[in-house]
Amino acid sequence: MKFSGSATLSAIKINDILEVSGSVKMKGDFECDGFYSSGSLRGEGDLTVHGDLKNSGSVRLNGSLYVDGNSKISGSTGIEGEIVVKGELKNSGSLRTGKGLTALEGVKISGSAKINGNLKSQDLIEISGSSTIHGDVVGREVLFGKESLLSRSIYKHSTKIYGNLYATEKVVLIGALIEGDVKGTDVIIGKGTEVLGTVYYVDAIEIHEKAKLENNPVKITQAELGLKNMNDNYK
Repeated sequence: MKFSGSATLSAIKINDILEVSGSVKMKGDFECDGFYSSGSLRGEGDLTVHGDLKNSGSVRLNGSLYVDGNSKISGSTGIEGEIVVKGELKNSGSLRTGKGLTALEGVKISGSAKINGNLKSQDLIEISGSSTIHGDVVGREVLFGKESLLSRSIYKHSTKIYGNLYATEKVVLIGALIEGDVKGTDVIIGKGTEVLGTVYYVDAIEIHEKAKLENNPVKITQAELGLKNMNDNYK
């Protein structure tokens, strides 16, 4: 189903890919087998995609976004509800969500993101752009920041986490502000990073001379690190 002009869609389920290159308004919940947009979509309900999602245009939903496949965002996406992706989510554009983001197979953000809620994945979470997260971050590995993004002021943070950060494996933080605790097996606290809580590590820790820790790091066991199975977090 393709729309290159202006259209209004009622609540419906279609066994087809929705392609938008024009302007579409969605009234109520909508389900489709895939979603590709280089145009504009405005919706009042939830959008459920039983396949992949690609957005290089503008998407605004008052509801939530559920994607069974992968999501690739290079345009502007604003979701008032939650975002749940069973595959991988890649964002090189502008992304905002009001009730958290969960992506089973990984999250890569090289653009900008504002997440009001938790950011969760069972795989790698990698943020190299500018992001603010008002919630906890949970992943297998968590990699935040790049040396090239640091300004002269080492405490001007490109990534801000107003919550806790947990990884079942490695954590690397460069130019990040973490309001809560940090937990991981191997933890690298890079240049310009500030942690207001406590850093917990299992095997090893590295701390850059231009990083700031509010509390001394604490060595813990693998059992103490243990995170609950995150399968329960997915719809």
